[in-house]
Amino acid sequence: MPTELPVGDKRPFPHLRHRLRGTALHRWYRFLQSRRAARAERGLLATVETYCLFLGHARSGHSILGALLDAHPEMAISDELDATAYIHAGFSRDQVLWLSIKVTRDQAARLRRKRGRGGKIYSYHVPNQWQGRATSLKVVGDSNAGGTVRALAEDPELLPRLEATMAGLELRLVHVARNPFDNISTMMLRSGRSFESASDRYFENWRMIDALTDRIGRDRIHTVRHEALVSEPRATISAVCRFLGVEGSDAYLEACAAVLFDSPARSRHQVEWSAAQRARIEAGISEVEGLRGYSFES
Repeated sequence: MPTELPVGDKRPFPHLRHRLRGTALHRWYRFLQSRRAARAERGLLATVETYCLFLGHARSGHSILGALLDAHPEMAISDELDATAYIHAGFSRDQVLWLSIKVTRDQAARLRRKRGRGGKIYSYHVPNQWQGRATSLKVVGDSNAGGTVRALAEDPELLPRLEATMAGLELRLVHVARNPFDNISTMMLRSGRSFESASDRYFENWRMIDALTDRIGRDRIHTVRHEALVSEPRATISAVCRFLGVEGSDAYLEACAAVLFDSPARSRHQVEWSAAQRARIEAGISEVEGLRGYSFES
């Protein structure tokens, strides 16, 4: 727990907050801000029953799923808050919950804009629903999937700390998977990674997720295939809602389905694959139970 600092009448250095991200001073600003705000909104936080984090891989579609869940009237799911960093830093349960709520409010005000296909900016806004607000909060979480996997895998003490911090709430994890050819090709196209770097990173991530599943327990992890989210959005989103302890109304499910693309992006077709590269990914697929059924053609 960080040493407490005196709280003044005004937020410390509010004009600097955007330039201080990642610095010790910014973390202090966030600590004081969230402590004060969590106390002020304790009534809102008192109804929360479930804490949700995402697991997965870069470019898998976890941001859009998080945005759709955030449109539910009983959920607040932030995008890439990096909640585990705040848990590691000693923030309390209510502070971490409030930070996610604040991020959802900020993101809703920007209409959930996100960089998507071809580097274009897309909006994951769900009209006439509840992004950034709620009737009564039951679920709060964060969709920083790849960062959460690496943080939990690299620090064996972080999972027990997460569970202790969220004591009194149900801990649930949503794992978003996608065809590895699309994941790996998008990593290459957007991040400039070589094939070897992207494929190594991808399958290393799967090994970490499998190890975390053994530690966390399969009953607390729900896997969603991005392709199923796009092709069967109502059934897929409804299943995630039930896993998190809430129900999705017909109006909510219809609104979510309406903002999705008609088909998943197949970025694999933007890359020229050698026979050796395709064989390497196919071999990796055969070694991962969670990738069964995926191929270049599927």
